[in-house]
Amino acid sequence: MKTDPASIRKAGASVRRQRILEALAGKAEVGVSELVARCRVTDMTIRRDLAQLEQQGRLTRTHGGAMLAAPAMVAFAFQRRQQVHLAEKTAIAREAARLIQPGMTVILDTGTTTLEVARHLGGVPGLKVLTSSLAIASALLAHPDLELVLLGGTVSAHSPDLTGLLTEDNLASFRADLAVIGADAADARGLYTSSQPIARVSRAMIANAARTVLVADSSKFGKTAFTRFAGWRQIHQLVTDDGLPAVARRWIPKATRCRLVKSGARGGRA
Repeated sequence: MKTDPASIRKAGASVRRQRILEALAGKAEVGVSELVARCRVTDMTIRRDLAQLEQQGRLTRTHGGAMLAAPAMVAFAFQRRQQVHLAEKTAIAREAARLIQPGMTVILDTGTTTLEVARHLGGVPGLKVLTSSLAIASALLAHPDLELVLLGGTVSAHSPDLTGLLTEDNLASFRADLAVIGADAADARGLYTSSQPIARVSRAMIANAARTVLVADSSKFGKTAFTRFAGWRQIHQLVTDDGLPAVARRWIPKATRCRLVKSGARGGRA
């Protein structure tokens, strides 16, 4: 079968435009000349690509170059966080999903590790899932065997999360069997996040669940962040990877049952 030359050109343009967006990620502005050198095409081709991407709302053209549009900046930042310690997050999520039984009401916190948990919930019948994460809600829409409740609230310009008094009030209306919580950091005093609004929502999630499970890869331990939102007495179970520092194993209380998984492994140990 012969390949349609038009389809080849179309695929080439798609790849090239993705490279343009990658070049813009994390930079204030990139010039046309740099994009020409990166993509090895003509100045005119790059300018056509920029016009098309601007029409799609993915970038803003500037004098002599372009910069990412705000929604694209957020998407790239979230995607980069997803890729950090991905093997560990996947193994942790697989183990955490085993704790979720048919018919449960489960709260899923925001974050890339809880997003991985959501991706492992297919096939668990009768679930009710509450979340403040637009990314998690999007991942679960394709599962007709669960009931999804997206908590209302204020949408941040910098992350795919809902926060605010509406989110917290809505959480108070529910009672969940399990809250699956992430964290930016953890030390002997408890769990931390870099955002005060997210900290308040996480506290409300913990307060309105019978049990709380922390899912966090080992790189988060022995660190702090801007706001402490929970102490270890509030965490019934921890699922992390076997890179957990020895010092952290000493200060995690015995009452917090700890499951360690190997990166990419199928199982864990209690």
